[in-house]
Amino acid sequence: MNNKGYMTIEASFIVPIVLFGIFFTIMGLMLSYERGYIIAEENVALYEIPLTNIRNDSVEGYLSGREYTGGVVIGSASVGTSYSSHKAKCSGVLKIYGTNSVSSSREVDVCTGRLRRWQLYDDLCEE
Repeated sequence: MNNKGYMTIEASFIVPIVLFGIFFTIMGLMLSYERGYIIAEENVALYEIPLTNIRNDSVEGYLSGREYTGGVVIGSASVGTSYSSHKAKCSGVLKIYGTNSVSSSREVDVCTGRLRRWQLYDDLCEE
């Protein structure tokens, strides 16, 4: 019985490495969840702008009135919005284990969207 110390070495080296690996995996998953949530909320806000706000040129007021950080569980987040020359942009800052930036943008009410829609209607009309 000369091998009495092998369990001590296993417990003192391998178990902490496994525990730190699990801990960092969970932290990375939480960071990915928070970033994904902010990106999803920004995209929902950008693509659900009501037509009345676009016609009245009050897109920036609509975007700034939305709540983007309702599902942030850990850390803190802030989202700023801007709208100029038919380009809406949401840029957020997520503070978890450091600072992470998240941003989304979309061109609102431009000619290309209307052309694609009329091309689709034209194809349906021909059939």
